[in-house]
Amino acid sequence: MKITSAKDIKNPSALRILYANPGIGKTSTIKYMPGKKLVIDLDGTSSVLKGLPNIDIVQINDPENIKEELPKLLKEIKETTDYDSIALDNISEMDSAILNEYGQKGKNNGIPSLKNYQQLQFYDLNMLRYLKTFKKQVLVTAWELTDDYVDESTGQSFTRSYPQVREPILQNIMGLAMQVGRLIVSPKDKKRYVMLSPTNSVFAKNQIDHREFCLQEDLFKDAEPKTVSKKAS
Repeated sequence: MKITSAKDIKNPSALRILYANPGIGKTSTIKYMPGKKLVIDLDGTSSVLKGLPNIDIVQINDPENIKEELPKLLKEIKETTDYDSIALDNISEMDSAILNEYGQKGKNNGIPSLKNYQQLQFYDLNMLRYLKTFKKQVLVTAWELTDDYVDESTGQSFTRSYPQVREPILQNIMGLAMQVGRLIVSPKDKKRYVMLSPTNSVFAKNQIDHREFCLQEDLFKDAEPKTVSKKAS
């Protein structure tokens, strides 16, 4: 029986979700992942990683059949032990491509049916659950969506930012990840930061450490792990 002390665990393997508007730097964040990295390029933006060491890029052989091809690719990747980190870039474009595939193969003049949207939700959740079994550093990127939200208890209104995934499963997807971060560019110093603490305006989550935000390049660095407080214990 192999026993490991919790205090000796560093930089735990985890599923992270990083979201931002296009052009903010989601794909560039991949270069800060530890070890040898494999990028599953679903939105054609991997060129920003050009010339960087320890990064391999793979694309779907048949983009018009991504729904069938991606599970095969993920299975092949899982059986490959050469990579320390895996990045899926990005889930928002993947969802759009799959819905388009459903529409093209359906009987509704290219428009996905309600059933297709439900099928996509299960597809997304099953894929993320499978990625968690890799026991590696996994980063899933997404575009950012915003909406206007009114808190029923206070009457206050907020503009919320959250990952562009199917809204009915947004909470489920965030529950599967250990970190959900919003990537922003600070207007003060022009540096890129990842917001890791939830607010009324930002969907975020951090079950790895105590950081409320960090620099883009520090996202995967070791930090003080979360511990159970004496009061709670």
